[in-house]
Amino acid sequence: MENNHFEIKVMASVNLTEDKQKVIYALKNIFPNSELIENKNNLYIKRNDFKVLEKLKEKIKSKKSLAVLERILYNNYHMENTWFLLNKQAAFSDVVAIIENEDESPLGPIKITINGCNLERIKEWFEK
Repeated sequence: MENNHFEIKVMASVNLTEDKQKVIYALKNIFPNSELIENKNNLYIKRNDFKVLEKLKEKIKSKKSLAVLERILYNNYHMENTWFLLNKQAAFSDVVAIIENEDESPLGPIKITINGCNLERIKEWFEK
């Protein structure tokens, strides 16, 4: 599924009360081998291939959370763009916890957006 017309962006904010290195560690746990971009109090990963989501996909399948993820992707889908959230503290412990809203992650979530890709292709990639 290589399509240069889509982009995957992972974003996590670093709160004043947080150690930036711990947020970096949380992101690297779930998105290893990804280059982090720092912009003010935010850390980003930008890619135009699904490889960045490989470890996330493995953990979602192992936890049987695929149906939850697909429902959230569907609910947030608009004009070939969708997004979902992960709990940042769980990611620090190398655990994938999909959350429905930002309040479920007290220090803020990790937000993954997929832009320019139709929902069926995203769903097929996570299922294979």
